[in-house]
Amino acid sequence: MATIVISHTPADGTLVDGDTEKGDGTGDILKRYGFRWFRSLRQYGHPQSRDRAPRVVAIEAAADELRAAGHTVTVEIAEEVRPNDVVRADKHERLEDRRAALGAKQEKLTQEAEALRRRSDAMVEHLPLGQPVMPGPRGRAHRRLLERSVDTAIRSAQTADAARRMPSRIEGSRRAEAYKELPDVTARRVDRLEADKRSLERRMASLSRHPETDSPRLRRQYEGELKVLEERIAGDRAVLETARQAGAFGRYSKENVHRDDQVKIRGQWRTVVRANGKTVSVTTGYSWTDRYGWEEVKDVRCAHAQATEDTPDS
Repeated sequence: MATIVISHTPADGTLVDGDTEKGDGTGDILKRYGFRWFRSLRQYGHPQSRDRAPRVVAIEAAADELRAAGHTVTVEIAEEVRPNDVVRADKHERLEDRRAALGAKQEKLTQEAEALRRRSDAMVEHLPLGQPVMPGPRGRAHRRLLERSVDTAIRSAQTADAARRMPSRIEGSRRAEAYKELPDVTARRVDRLEADKRSLERRMASLSRHPETDSPRLRRQYEGELKVLEERIAGDRAVLETARQAGAFGRYSKENVHRDDQVKIRGQWRTVVRANGKTVSVTTGYSWTDRYGWEEVKDVRCAHAQATEDTPDS
């Protein structure tokens, strides 16, 4: 029987370590509780569990079933939550490693494409140009050689095309990372995280109202999720406050935008129909209106301010 350690840390997520063997039944048990095989690590683990709250209920249930099957199981769960700036720095480092790997892959594919091209040329370089394919055994060998040369040239072109796509993948990764750090996107993420927190708090409150659903494992899981959400919300709010002080966020609200003003949203000027606390409703040219968060407003043309400026002094 195997000796297994199921551990969770913020930096590594939930992983399974031990002297398991193929066919000993541990894999089937772990898969039933959401574990997947990570080929790069050669370990089982919970996907996307890094810097997230541990799934305590699934971890403990998997451990119980493994023990019932005769295995020795130890569960080690770290309770700390890493600060947002540490999480972002760690994620940036991992993304840079992936980009470096893509760059190395581009170089490898380029060399492979060139080698295939030279191989294709070498197959037919001894054949005179325009030489017809004769009938008989020699003709069949000639035709097979031409077909091999063409197939190799096609593989060379396909490999070269894959190499040419690598820079766009690297640049796309950088754009996606930068997009997630925009104040607009951060504000929407805060709203979503706050909604998740309210939902979690309602579920935690329901445990007291329905004791039959309560359990130490579930409560521990909820408490871990709450700590992670609180840290993520606090970190993103700090980022927004920095952007607000720099004038890159929070410039417009219902306090300085009025009905019939023109607002610039996603590159287009739209007429304000209604200014709300968190959103602004604008015309669409049809019978309905569109609603956007204030973080989407990039500029304002205020008719009231213009009228005041144009009014001559009495």
